[in-house]
Parts: sequence; structure tokens; C-alpha cells
Amino acid sequence: MMKALLVYNGGLGKNYILYDVVRDLIERARELSIDLIPKSNEELLVLESSQGEEVLNLDFDPAFVLFLDKDLDLARALENKGYPLFNSSQAIGLCDDKKKTYQVLRGLPMPKTIFSPLLYHAKENRDYCKEVWSRLQAPLILKAAQGSFGEQVKQVKSLEDLVRETRAMSPTSYLVQECIQESLGRDIRVVLVGDQILGAMERTNQKDFRSNIYLGGQGKEIQLTADQEALALEAHRRLGLNFSGVDLLISSQGPLVCEVNSNLSYLGFQKATSIPVGKFILEEILSQL
Repeated sequence: MMKALLVYNGGLGKNYILYDVVRDLIERARELSIDLIPKSNEELLVLESSQGEEVLNLDFDPAFVLFLDKDLDLARALENKGYPLFNSSQAIGLCDDKKKTYQVLRGLPMPKTIFSPLLYHAKENRDYCKEVWSRLQAPLILKAAQGSFGEQVKQVKSLEDLVRETRAMSPTSYLVQECIQESLGRDIRVVLVGDQILGAMERTNQKDFRSNIYLGGQGKEIQLTADQEALALEAHRRLGLNFSGVDLLISSQGPLVCEVNSNLSYLGFQKATSIPVGKFILEEILSQL
């Protein structure tokens, strides 16, 4: 039986709801005669020395690595050892930092977005906030450049709120976006594997402007328009992903890219659509070996 490695985030742990994705993938892998061995990024330590680079506590040679984390140092070290990594460290890095995501996707339909300046310590940046406030129509959306599950995303309704919230977030990198009113509490999650769209669901949340399933959103399978399909496919392609979840906003001007997820938490989608996402991911990986 083929042995492969699945890397997950040790900080979240096995009791966290997202570990159910790990369990699902292990079960799907077994059906394909793959022994998918889970290890956390806290177990697999990277050692650099004059003798070279070593990944500690990896006691077998995996046929491939399914990397469900954002630990780029570990991802690169595994690639340096010659192990095929899915998604690649480059693709994971581009998706993990929303600033990098938007730069790669420049020119595609997206909300107007202004990046934070580089700061070395927390400070009130009123001049920056005034400039942003004058160029983007209120209310605004403030996001940490690196974040997951809809956390560290805030709706800002006044200039003073923007000043206060950006100071609280600094010196962490962040971005400020125009608020797409039609998409408050709703968006579209498109799941892609290889160069194909597996399906899509509309996520809605009656209690929060963020539609994430993790935050109480509900998913319903939908059929995409041609424009939505084309936008999701192009975002997935530009970022060099083997599998992804592309989040689209709904606007009067057409679909807009919100973000792209390389670490796909797919159980909500799978429940809404009955599509065995893990099986398709593993079959795509096998086709690339």
C-alpha cells in the first residue's frame, strides 16, 4: 500500500472541528489503497545546520504530501527533500497572504482594496485612515492580510472606528476594502480540483455579515453562471492550485473575487452537495505523480 503524509496544524489539534477533514481524507485514501499518515506541523520540525536541512520526526518516505496547513517553512523543507507537495508551498503562500492574492489576481473583478503600509510597531495612523475613507465608500471591510475562518474581519462604519480598529490591528499587515452591500451575509463558495469545478454553494448567515460556515453560515447547492465559472477558474489557475475553494461576492456589477483558499475545509460543502471532495482531491494527486 502506498504511504503518504498529511500535514495539519498542531495548534488547532485533533479535537478541533477541522480535524474531521483529516479523518475524511484518511478514510477516502484507504479506499484508494493509500495509507495516509497524519502528522502535525509541531511534530515535523525543520533543522538547519552545516550538514544541510532535515525534517525531524519524519520516519518514512512519503509518495506525496497533502499539506493542509500554512506553515511555509515546513512546506518548503518537504519540497526541498523532493516530496511532491499538494498544494505547492508557492500556491499556499499566495493564498495565505491576501495582499499577494490580490496582486496575482490584479485586473480580475474584485472589491476596491487598499493595503496597509508596512509598520514596525502599533500606532494610530489617522492620515492613512483619512485617505482610505476618502477613496472608498463607507461602510468598509477591514481584514488582516493573513487569517482564516472569517476571523479578524470587521465591518467599519465610521472614520473613528477605522482609526481605532487599524491601530488595534497594527503592526499586523491588513487591507481595507469597499463593502459590497449585496453580499453582506452571503457569498458563493466554488470548489475546484485540477482544472475542473466540482460544484458551488451559496453561503448565507442571518446573524453576521460574514457568511462562513464556521461562523454559523448555511450552505445551499447552486448552479453557477458562466461569468462565475470563468472567474473562479481563472483565479484558481493564476494561483497555481491543485485544489481550492474560491469565494465570490455577489454584486450588481457581476461576481467579484473575495478570497481563495488553498487549505480547503470542505465538509460544509460536502454536506450541501453530497460531492465526495476528498476522493476527488486524492485522485487528482495520484494523476500528478
